[in-house]
Amino acid sequence: MTGMRAPNSLFARTALTLAAALLLFILFTGIVTFRYILLPVGQQAADDLAALIVLSAQTWVELPPPIRPEFVAELEQEHRLRLRDTPPPGSLQPLAYHSPYMRFLEKALDRRLGQPTHLHQVPEEEQWYWAPVPAGERILYLGFSHDRVGARPPRALLWIFAGAGIFILITTLLVVRRINRPLTRLGQGVQRLGQSGLLEPLEENGPTELALLARKFNELGGEVQRLLENRTTLLGGISHDLRTPLARLGIALELLEEHSDPELLAQMRRDLEEMNDIVTRTLELAGALQADDGAMERRPLQHLVETVAEEYRRQGEALVVELPSSCSMEVPALPMRRILGNLLDNALHYGNGKEVVLRLECGKAKARVCVIDRGPGIPEAELERVFQPFHRLEPSRSTATGGSGLGLAIVRQLAAIQGWEVKLENRHEGGLAACVQVKSLQGQGHPHPQPAQRG
Repeated sequence: MTGMRAPNSLFARTALTLAAALLLFILFTGIVTFRYILLPVGQQAADDLAALIVLSAQTWVELPPPIRPEFVAELEQEHRLRLRDTPPPGSLQPLAYHSPYMRFLEKALDRRLGQPTHLHQVPEEEQWYWAPVPAGERILYLGFSHDRVGARPPRALLWIFAGAGIFILITTLLVVRRINRPLTRLGQGVQRLGQSGLLEPLEENGPTELALLARKFNELGGEVQRLLENRTTLLGGISHDLRTPLARLGIALELLEEHSDPELLAQMRRDLEEMNDIVTRTLELAGALQADDGAMERRPLQHLVETVAEEYRRQGEALVVELPSSCSMEVPALPMRRILGNLLDNALHYGNGKEVVLRLECGKAKARVCVIDRGPGIPEAELERVFQPFHRLEPSRSTATGGSGLGLAIVRQLAAIQGWEVKLENRHEGGLAACVQVKSLQGQGHPHPQPAQRG
């Protein structure tokens, strides 16, 4: 069994710190209040009642017998005390439970009477307590009701502390949440800008410091986005302009076919195809960086998976499709097709000729599409680096063995623009699983800020 993990969020840590500080404050206040307020007050109240009990017994003894009934009645009416010269009816038993007040009262009676005194109670009259008081040669029984004890300061203070603690804690949590919410939005904005190059401007409101922070983030994000857009335009422009000279080279090769070495011409054609593939991938990356899904057609995800799988099967590829019984989620068709195409191309290229599995798992709000191969996998240290443009695991830079280095970069960019996540995982039984986590946008606002690429 693993131990509990400490909370990492600012809100949780602040809440726990405040709760601990508040608990310590209440504990300290309670100890001080009990020691210097409740304890003296309780002892004084018990001593006053003990003095009244002893004085009432002494007065009863000194009064003439004819006046004693009148004194007993007045004592009960004015002071809620009962006085009897015989034990009360019923079975008189010592108290089974002594509250602090009762202990104080017994000690006060001990001091005033000079001998140990124990309070008693009749089970049939649970609301009355009796104190046997020696008076001359007899013992008088003075009783007082449960209500005669009066207010209960410990219980009252307990309610005060509890109410104050809850009120202060709730107020503090609301204040912390008010401060933490803009910081959370800022963190999400930074993460989104870093993953997809999409800037979602933050609201510049709230406390002055947080509003200034949001304003500076918006300004910085705008500058970064303009730089990335310029780089995207340059990347696409250069790749597009290379198409014309490449086409001319292709025509020149055709004209030289009869007068040149066939092996040399074949090598030159392969080089041209490689260059054309790089240009095509680069243009595709530039298109992904400038994509806007606002006008894209949405299709059922399961239908898209089946369609893409069928296209690869018609090409003779060994592809196994695993689908749920039903999946009603709809997604933008174009980016999903391009993502699946790139992932399947990689899996078939590196799968050692073995069958590739295309799996769809679908829930109410989320879906997961995985492309699983049985190839050599990817070193753990490279699982994130392979998403960087032009990063190749094979250092020779040959597309015959290592590809163009743009496929996974395009996949990550297309997914990030849609708010999806792409993860690569090495399988224990061998091979690689490339999975796309798709979230439903139903009932959620989907922003369409200006896109720009990441490095």
